[in-house]
Amino acid sequence: MLKKVTFRLLAGVIVGIFIGLTLSIGYSFYYGGEIYQPATPEFINYFSNELYAFLAAIALWSAMGCIFSLGNLIFSDTDWSILKMTLTHFIVTYLVFLPLAVLAGWITLDLGVLLEFTLIFFMIYLVIWFTSMLKAKKEIQTLNDHFEQNK
Repeated sequence: MLKKVTFRLLAGVIVGIFIGLTLSIGYSFYYGGEIYQPATPEFINYFSNELYAFLAAIALWSAMGCIFSLGNLIFSDTDWSILKMTLTHFIVTYLVFLPLAVLAGWITLDLGVLLEFTLIFFMIYLVIWFTSMLKAKKEIQTLNDHFEQNK
């Protein structure tokens, strides 16, 4: 289990940083034009210089990646129903991701902003969940077909 958790942490850091860098390039085009900004101007203003802001952003991106990577362990080695696993995963990832999104300056604690964030999070989660379920269904069908052919 320790090996699995370690692998998930490492994968989460790598994926989190990659997604964070990708988003930061989008932020840079949106906020700075031709100047790279590692995050929103509000986030950068918390720090004495952009290098410290960049390092903090990398730490946050890594933590975000780890949340989702480790969160996927909820779906393995359990006898829970798919509904219980999905609800648990959604609640855990949302509640841990939310403070990191606030720290990253992506959202504020304003009720309207929180509701919008929650809706966006839910919609993205739903798309990813639906895609994963279709993939799992296809894999199960492939295995069943393979077993049928080898009877």
